Amino acid sequence: MTDTGGLLLRWASEQGAGALSDIKQGMWWLAAKHCPDIEPGAAGRWLRDAVSLAYMDIDWRNRRWCAAPPVLTRLPKARGLAVLTGSRTAAFDARLEQAAQEGPLEVLRVSSARPPRDIPLPHSLIVQFDDEAELTAWAAGLGASYTPCFALQGAALLPPLRLEVRTSAPEFGKPLEQYDLHRGEYQPVRGPKGDGLYRLKRRDSKRVCQVLRGGQWYETSHEQGVYTVLGARTRRADVLRWLPEKDCGRQRFGTLFVDWGYPLPDLHRRVAVMCCGLAPRINAQAENLAYDNVPKTVAMKIAESLGQHLGGNNDE
Repeated sequence: MTDTGGLLLRWASEQGAGALSDIKQGMWWLAAKHCPDIEPGAAGRWLRDAVSLAYMDIDWRNRRWCAAPPVLTRLPKARGLAVLTGSRTAAFDARLEQAAQEGPLEVLRVSSARPPRDIPLPHSLIVQFDDEAELTAWAAGLGASYTPCFALQGAALLPPLRLEVRTSAPEFGKPLEQYDLHRGEYQPVRGPKGDGLYRLKRRDSKRVCQVLRGGQWYETSHEQGVYTVLGARTRRADVLRWLPEKDCGRQRFGTLFVDWGYPLPDLHRRVAVMCCGLAPRINAQAENLAYDNVPKTVAMKIAESLGQHLGGNNDE
């Protein structure tokens, strides 16, 4: 194994679980040997992509992570394609190599494009199959769980955003930032300026996000906080758009575009990513992320869960 992304996934898979600070430190040490010019935020972006691709799960609040178990799932209406995701220990890779050699299914290693100064992601393992029963048996032989189609199942279970966990107000006089929805960034403020999404450091030095609504403070993640505040606005935001494919018979499938500054929460992003098995494409000029092979029904479920309108051809 020579690629950096695969090496990082192997290391995380063998570790199994641990503190978020430890895996970030280990990532920097391993990645720096192969990617000397990586940007300061590259480790965080790699971890979020790893969560989206179902390689690991992260408890951001408690700063813990764990490797996800191997899972094989079909891609929605992708003409006999499935994706094999989850952890990849040395033992699992050995079983996979033997299974690929013996057939009858073919395993394709497909890369997700990333900017030069980002840490490369592992190759996605796309599996070609003709018969679902054969696919299920192949997964069992590998020791991987099989689920018919996570993208469709997960989309149906996406919950609406709710502010549930109340918390105390930020300490007076302590550094405080408020998220600017127009700029897509946090701005320092001297004190709360009405309802909105705020970021602060707790006494234990952990940076947290809180939403102020109607005089009450609530715990939140950055992604959920963005959409919670965005959904409270009366004017339509149109930060999510879906455009259909042009191929005959594929009009119900297309690309979901998400504007920069409005990142999808972990579960919503995983649902979108598991439609094609690859990390979203980065469109620097258009300033958005593009998720491919997303059924319109899935895109609508994502938008509905986030309290957003789903734009399209008629909204351009």
